[in-house]
Amino acid sequence: MVTITEIQYKNFGRCLEMKNGTATVVVTLDIGPRIISYHLNGRDNILLEDEQRVFFERGESFKEYFGEDKTWYIYGGHRLWSSPESMPHSYVPDNDPVEYSVLDSGSNEKSVSLTPLPTRTGQQHNIIISLDNDSSRVKVVHNIKNVSGAIVTLAPWPMTVCSAGGVEIFPQSTKDNGLLSNRRNVFWSYSDINDPRFFLGNKYGTLKQVPDSEGKFKIGMNNEDGWAAYINKGQIFLKNFDMNIDGEYPDFGCNFETFTNGIFLECESLGELKTLKNGQSTSITEEWELIECSDSFDHRNEDSIDEFVKKYDLRNRIG
Repeated sequence: MVTITEIQYKNFGRCLEMKNGTATVVVTLDIGPRIISYHLNGRDNILLEDEQRVFFERGESFKEYFGEDKTWYIYGGHRLWSSPESMPHSYVPDNDPVEYSVLDSGSNEKSVSLTPLPTRTGQQHNIIISLDNDSSRVKVVHNIKNVSGAIVTLAPWPMTVCSAGGVEIFPQSTKDNGLLSNRRNVFWSYSDINDPRFFLGNKYGTLKQVPDSEGKFKIGMNNEDGWAAYINKGQIFLKNFDMNIDGEYPDFGCNFETFTNGIFLECESLGELKTLKNGQSTSITEEWELIECSDSFDHRNEDSIDEFVKKYDLRNRIG
């Protein structure tokens, strides 16, 4: 059975705790919103908590764009953005309280709906979070409504900021397309493909978060299998999402992107690019699960990765 309670959580202020006998989800209410904590009961948070506010963006471009000094904080956890990314357009500070309501879905789960203030860029975000009564499974529905008064083109972009010290696995397309290509791997200008944190094989790629490492790394792709997993703190965080094979996606066709620096790793899905008239909406849904795990694997050896994926049935657990 899921309980939903308002709590004070560390220095993130008023939060909503969703809890059952297996897992706990904590969502910020005074800022964000962020899913700031997600963990199996008795385990540590799999997500980043930036209590010291180490990662932020501000500067003259913010002052010019917003008309006053503003600061955007990552805070950590899971958030909703829109793609394509730009500065400072994407970094709208979300430091204000969030409205929420508990939804009675009548199913084997409990849900909450969280709605922050409209952004300076004319977007109304909404996140609906559902926790299963009897397991760690979470469904997160991400909605963006165009309230700008103009026609805009965007893709919803859920971003999970994972805690330091883990390693992520993501699949490569193995579909036989005959004479046509079957996969895209897109790199950013700051990404060194020889970075030891990164490995790319024929079936899988991996990205390791190394605390205090120098430099950034990011890769995007057509993740047609629709999953990625982050392994840390005795848990596997499994994220599932859909891809429309005929859809148009940002960044040369990416529906999945991942980024790391010396502080955190981001596991990101992307929805289709949609042109929205004023008042129209778009959405993307993710499904999560936490799996207890005491095993390790060689993140630069595809046979070792494949053995780990098969042992925990990561390709087929959700969906």
